[in-house]
Amino acid sequence: MIAPSLLGESLALQLTSQDNNIEIILDKKNINGLPKLILFCLEEVELSNSIKLEILKLKERWDQSPILIVIPKSIKLSSADLMTFGSEGVIQDPTVELLRDTINILMGGGRVFKINNETNYNANSIHNSYGLGHWLLTSGLSQINKDLHTIDHMIGKKSTNAFYLFIFLGRRRELLTAKRLIIWLWGPLEVLIESPIKNTRNKNINLIKKYSTDITIKNTSANELWNVIYKRVKERLQNDLLNSTDELAALYSLNISKRISLLKTLLQELSIIINKLASNNNPKKEFDEILQSITPELRANALRNFIDSYDRLQKNGVDVFISDFLVHNAELGIIDDELPSISLIIDPILNNKPILIDGECLSIEDPRSIIQLETFILNWIFRTAEIVSEEIISSCSEWPELRKYFLNQELISTRELERKRNHINTNNQLQNLFKKPVRLYESKRLYYTVKNNKIEKIIILEPRDDELKKLDWTQRQIAFLIELRDALAPQVQAIIQYLGDLIVLILTKVVGRSIGLIGRGIAQGMGRNLSKG
Repeated sequence: MIAPSLLGESLALQLTSQDNNIEIILDKKNINGLPKLILFCLEEVELSNSIKLEILKLKERWDQSPILIVIPKSIKLSSADLMTFGSEGVIQDPTVELLRDTINILMGGGRVFKINNETNYNANSIHNSYGLGHWLLTSGLSQINKDLHTIDHMIGKKSTNAFYLFIFLGRRRELLTAKRLIIWLWGPLEVLIESPIKNTRNKNINLIKKYSTDITIKNTSANELWNVIYKRVKERLQNDLLNSTDELAALYSLNISKRISLLKTLLQELSIIINKLASNNNPKKEFDEILQSITPELRANALRNFIDSYDRLQKNGVDVFISDFLVHNAELGIIDDELPSISLIIDPILNNKPILIDGECLSIEDPRSIIQLETFILNWIFRTAEIVSEEIISSCSEWPELRKYFLNQELISTRELERKRNHINTNNQLQNLFKKPVRLYESKRLYYTVKNNKIEKIIILEPRDDELKKLDWTQRQIAFLIELRDALAPQVQAIIQYLGDLIVLILTKVVGRSIGLIGRGIAQGMGRNLSKG
């Protein structure tokens, strides 16, 4: 364990008192052989480069030992920065039980990242829960932290002279010493490791309510990685999502229950295919074959399974199964040019291939790789759901009885439904004719993802030259106009600037001087007339 002395001793005592199988060494000199795990506890996380350098040194010395970083509740770094430290785990503000479980997972070859949590902390219950000692601890630390913040602000001013700077530094050392002493006396884990609040009404209350980044991988097998990704994506699709993209009009024409069911079904169908490929004895040959036919087969299964297969409605006086009608009536081979290849999702998971992110080849168990794959899957689900929804709307136009079953209340009207279809078709034409060539020329790809229960658009830069070459003549002219604008922009700007300078010269040197001479003559003439009078 690498930690400040008082914190390390108290934390070691807490961990070993509850688990006799854990042996914690606080001094590097006492280490014999290779440590099973390195626990790196930080009191302040401000300079990421220094922490990365320290972790790099630890990796060079003990390259086979996983590193777990424990950080305090208040930090100045984002979760994206913390995931670049290169450690096998980062956990923020844990309880002793959570920390012990995390240690066991990392020692078993897993990964844990729990960062930026929202807690169920209730300041009003401190005195009732812990008594006078805990109240003295929190109030004392609050006052010390306030004074430290003021002193740090004064030290940061460049105008502070050397004499006062010397006094401020001494006072800062005194406050830090007092802070460590209070922690050692009253509860050394209360700052770094927050204990759960005891409540007589609910003894099982959990302090940690939510981590914005919560990734736990028990091992690095393909099944475990997919299970982790599947659970994370499924959690994001649990509730009805707010559409903040100004697109996905077909998907949001479905009523809430059908929309949520369609999204979840697409995820389940993707999981079935991945599990099927993972259990294949000859993955290379069948992998390519399944990928070629995966889109129409998957869409057909989604249409069959996202509603009850026994649901029937009257069509021309005959009971017809809804799922069968949708599958036979839908055009399942539609290609979405903006949708990346599904192999970007399946290939890394099944073959444990690294993923290129921001110029780095990251292993599949890296949290950034997990988040990237999650973004790809969400984008695939929303785009596929939009195509399937368009086919459902088309079927509803042919079979009016389906409208109450699938669509929102306002689209039951024939006029409103046709208006919606025309809007969707027009938007698709604009996307294909204008927006798509511009994105290809600018090497941009539009992705849909979920943030804070909202569907949002993100733009990712990636080479798309091959797709640009496949555009038809009309689409190429749009890209040519963009290129022509970029080529002529400097010349047009130079001409406008030259004309502007010329106009300024004429107004100031010619017109302005002429007006001045005329005004001077008038003034002189008026002066003579007044003097004669």
